[in-house]
Formats: sequence, C-alpha cells, structure tokens
Amino acid sequence: MANNLKLLGRLFEQFGLFKGIELFIRFLFGYTNEIKLPGIKYPFSLRHKTSDISVFYDIFLKKEYDIKFPNNPNFVIDGGANIGLFTVLIKNKYPDAKIICIEPDPDNFYLLQKNVSSYTDVFCENCGIWNKDTKLKVYDKYNLGKWGIIVEEDLINGKIPAISINRVLEKYSSDHIDIIKLDIEASEKQLFSDDFESWLSKVDIVVIELHDRIQKGCSKAFFTAINKSFINYNFSMKGENIIIENIK
Repeated sequence: MANNLKLLGRLFEQFGLFKGIELFIRFLFGYTNEIKLPGIKYPFSLRHKTSDISVFYDIFLKKEYDIKFPNNPNFVIDGGANIGLFTVLIKNKYPDAKIICIEPDPDNFYLLQKNVSSYTDVFCENCGIWNKDTKLKVYDKYNLGKWGIIVEEDLINGKIPAISINRVLEKYSSDHIDIIKLDIEASEKQLFSDDFESWLSKVDIVVIELHDRIQKGCSKAFFTAINKSFINYNFSMKGENIIIENIK
C-alpha cells in the first residue's frame, strides 16, 4: 500500500493529475504493454509485476539519468540496456544521436528491440560487455529479477557472445564515444581490469553504477582505469550513478 501511494505521488508530481491517474491505473492492473508519456515520441512496453516497473521509476520519476551533458552526443553506448528505457530517454533528448544498445539477457533483449524499433540510428546487440571476445553464461544468479542479470565467462556452456568496446567501435565505425552508460551488474570489474587503455581515453562521459555489493573490487578496478586514462576529470553523482566527465 505504501509503495502504491509513493508511486501515485510521484506520478502526480511528474505528469499531473489526469495523466498520473491514468498511469497509476495501468500499473495497478497490468496494462503496461503500451505506455505513452509526454515528451516521449513513441509508446513503450513494460512487463507487469517485474523489475521493469522499478526501471521506469528510476528513469522517468526519480530521473536518475537527468544529467546535463555538455554537448549534443553523437555516439552513445548503452551498456546493460535492459529493456531500452535509457535509450528511449536519450533518443528523445538528442534525436540525432547514434546509440548502440548492448543487453545479454534474451528476454530483456526481445523487449529492448520492441521498445526502440521506431527510432532511427539505434542498434541492438544481444551480447554482454566484456574485455574480450568470449562466450558468456547469462542468469539471475542472485534472484534480483530482470534488472539484476549476471554474466560469467563460460567457454563450454556459454550461449551469449561477449563484445568488447573496441569491437563496438570497429563494428560501428567510430573512434569516439560521447557517452558510455554502464549498468552491467559487476561486469565492470572485468571490463576495467584489462584492455581499457585502448578505448577509455576516447570517451567524453562515463555514467556507471558500480556493484561492489555483488563483487568486491568493482570500484577499485574502475577508478584505477579512470586515473590511468584521464589526465583531468570531473566527478559527480546522480542517484546510484557515478558520472565522470573527461576534461581534455
């Protein structure tokens, strides 16, 4: 009951009385297959009674990605894209941005493709971000739901390919990353432990959620890589996200 009241209050605050009531009824009774928001060009889908609702809450109500970027981004990597709500947000703020969505979980990936299908220059990769090309096991290791999917290297039984940032840059013909958003459930430890020197200095802004609560050493690996790659940078936080701006 308390959570419903909190959600209702946030919906009223963000979207006004009538739209807030409409959205609340949709969430309450499960009519979430076509959510239309003011300022968002196309409707998107959420899965009822799943972590999709929490993702919506964080992005559109708590506005955890309401970040002032210094320039209109041209090339964006959405690492751990989940069902695509970060990409939907960015694509509506910056329509000319080219966005590469990377999501390892097949169920999330299916809905991701659906949610971004109406936008141009959005490309989806059913892969996990890693520091090399390999095979990954993808599963809900800690029973966190679809926003807590873990990947682990498994050359024998892994069914999802890994993709490195260098491979993304090569495939999409870019030598620069305006924004890289990473919410990859502790894979950041692997990503920033090796081979980051060849691509990290090409990034303007890193937006990352660190997961030391899942695997110790994520923060150490990340900040070690940042301090090796960026001569100067600005640090800030928004919700659970750390924002690093590379000052060149």
